[in-house]
Amino acid sequence: MKSIGIIGAGNVAHHLALALKNAGHNICWVYGRNNLEIKTLASIVGSIAKTEFPSYEPDLVLLCVSDDAIASLLNEVPNNWNVAYTSGTVEIVDLKSGHENLGVFYPLQSFSKNRFVALQEVPFLIEGNNFQIAQELHDLASTISNSVQFVSSKDRKSIHLAAVFCNNFVNHLLYQAEKIAEEQEVDFKLLQPLLFETIKKAMDLGPLNAQTGPAKRHDLQTIEKQTAMLEGMSQAIYQTMTKSILETYINA
Repeated sequence: MKSIGIIGAGNVAHHLALALKNAGHNICWVYGRNNLEIKTLASIVGSIAKTEFPSYEPDLVLLCVSDDAIASLLNEVPNNWNVAYTSGTVEIVDLKSGHENLGVFYPLQSFSKNRFVALQEVPFLIEGNNFQIAQELHDLASTISNSVQFVSSKDRKSIHLAAVFCNNFVNHLLYQAEKIAEEQEVDFKLLQPLLFETIKKAMDLGPLNAQTGPAKRHDLQTIEKQTAMLEGMSQAIYQTMTKSILETYINA
């Protein structure tokens, strides 16, 4: 069992604190600036909410905060404490931290507070500024996930970039699709089986081989008609995506 201090009370903090608590670890305190949020999270995991930095040293301090807040909050953590952050993009060397034991505890998943995530299936990417802290973070992640591996800052940043495309951008495309359905007064939920098959086929065949549609088959008449049905940002996205697909399969 580890004693863990949590800094932050957002989506990632909520899921990690609860999972670690359920795995038998002690969330000894939750620290943050939003009094209501940290009190809520602390009550869920049976911990203490702190709006001033705690003096009690846990086995690990876990920074679950936005990328641009990591460096300043690290300055509040004593240099001899074990500390890790959950960012997919911030490199350890860029922080120029004086911490003896600093690491990365990155769950490769999208989190929302009121949405259940099976953390045992979520890949955790681990890094440390020395072998000991990296191994301890690996062992800790293994208590809540079946997929844990050591990954360098460079590779983690590349994985995060790819994740932006497959998660954030795909979700935004779905929002655009929902808007089109609403504007045309058709049922967006009719697209659900298609969406599920799209993801399954991409994983089974590989995205390059799974591509279908007017741009893949070079159906310029359909492309022209659909472009005319759109305007503004939706039209721009359609044209950009179509151009990319046309260029990808130009010799197919």
